[in-house]
Amino acid sequence: MRTKFFHGAGLAALLILSVCLGAFLAEGKSVLRISGEEAFGQKKRVALTFDDGPHPSNTGLLLDGLRERNVKATFFLIGRNIPGNEAVVRRIYEEGHLIGNHTYDHVDLTSMGKEEACRQALETSRLVQEITGQGTEFIRAPFGAWNKELEACTGMIHVKWSVDPLDWTTENVTLITERVCETIEDGDIILLHDWYKSSVEAALQIVDTLLERGYEFVTVDQMILL
Repeated sequence: MRTKFFHGAGLAALLILSVCLGAFLAEGKSVLRISGEEAFGQKKRVALTFDDGPHPSNTGLLLDGLRERNVKATFFLIGRNIPGNEAVVRRIYEEGHLIGNHTYDHVDLTSMGKEEACRQALETSRLVQEITGQGTEFIRAPFGAWNKELEACTGMIHVKWSVDPLDWTTENVTLITERVCETIEDGDIILLHDWYKSSVEAALQIVDTLLERGYEFVTVDQMILL
C-alpha cells in the first residue's frame, strides 16, 4: 500500500479523519495514508486524475468515454486554458467530476513571490467559480512544488500522485496503459494529462482494464472522505 499525499488547509479535519481511517500525519506536512482494507473494506479504489485541461476537443472525448463507463475523475485545470472552453468546464462539473486547480500559467509556485503564487491559484479558482458556482478546494501544483505559505494563502488542499506513466513523453497508448496497469495498487492516485489524445485513449483503456479487475474509481475528495 503506497502512501498518498494530501497537503493543505483543513489539517485539523484531516487529523480527525486520520483516526477514523487508520491514517497518520507525518511531521511537518499532512500525509494521509489510505488503506483499502482498513478504510473501504475489500473494495479496491483508485483515483483517476488529469492535469493541464481543459482541451477544446480531447477533454470532451475523455468525458464521453467516462460517461459511457459511469466513471468519475478529477480534473486539475489550468486557468489560461479556461477562456473559450467554458462549456467544457461546465460539462466536467455537471457530469459529476471534481474540478481542481493547476494554477493559471502552469508555473513553479515556489519560484516566485508569495503574492504572485497565490494569485496563480486564486485566479483559476475564480474562473471555475464563475462557471460552476464553486471555487476549487483542491490543487495540484505544477511539478509538485508546494509549501505551507501557499497552503495558508490559498486555503486549498494539495494533492500529489502515486502512479505517473509520464504520458506526456510518448504517444504510445499501449505503453502508457501498461505503465499504469502493471504497477497499480489499491488506493493509488493516477496522474494523466487530458491535453493529449494518446493520453485520453490510454485512460479509457486503463479504466476498462481496472474495472475488469474489480477496481472502483473515485474522485480525490472521496479518497479522503470515504
